[in-house]
Amino acid sequence: MKNFIKEYIKLIASTTILLILMVASFYLFINYYHSKEISEQIYISNGDINTLNYKSKLIEINTNLNNFNSKRSENKELKSLYTKLLSCNNLLKSEGTLNSIGNDTYLNSIDVYNLGNTFQSKLINACWTLNLSYLKDVSKDSVFYDIAPYISKNMDVLSNQIDFALLEIQNNSSYFYSTNITSSTIRNNLLADYGVIASAYDDFIDNILLLTKYMNEKANDKVEVNNE
Repeated sequence: MKNFIKEYIKLIASTTILLILMVASFYLFINYYHSKEISEQIYISNGDINTLNYKSKLIEINTNLNNFNSKRSENKELKSLYTKLLSCNNLLKSEGTLNSIGNDTYLNSIDVYNLGNTFQSKLINACWTLNLSYLKDVSKDSVFYDIAPYISKNMDVLSNQIDFALLEIQNNSSYFYSTNITSSTIRNNLLADYGVIASAYDDFIDNILLLTKYMNEKANDKVEVNNE
């Protein structure tokens, strides 16, 4: 009887292990094909997002910063903003941003996710939160009082958009059985998520460009006052 029980337990254990191995093999098999799908690239044409537009704005920002520097403004608020915008300008041009994406290129899910993640870490967290978020709390007598609420609201919207796009990319990359329909959906969603992220870059740089223009206008006002 004891031998029978031992053999029965061994049979159950062997059957359980076999079932576990079969299920694990099945999941590894479909996960392999799913990983191949999400690693396949989508074509990004100039029509989807024109990176030349982003790069041209970088040039304009550089010009505006140089123009302000030449004015030698003594206004402490403007000088402080100038220093912070210099830092942001370097971040806008850094590796991993839209500036490093070429025209007519191919990107996969990881590329698009990294592009969005860089937006959050470098532009939202470093440029905005670390350097410029003080604009949320400027007083009424600040030279930035009329523009600060507009910039702050835009930055909050862009951060939420990127959070949504990154979450969707993660969901698209989650483990599930792939069919022709899901495969097509993954690519369509990825292209849409790229559009959201790339547009966020473009909107973000518009706000930085606006600040450089505003800074120069205020510096010009100060120069006029000094010359009176």
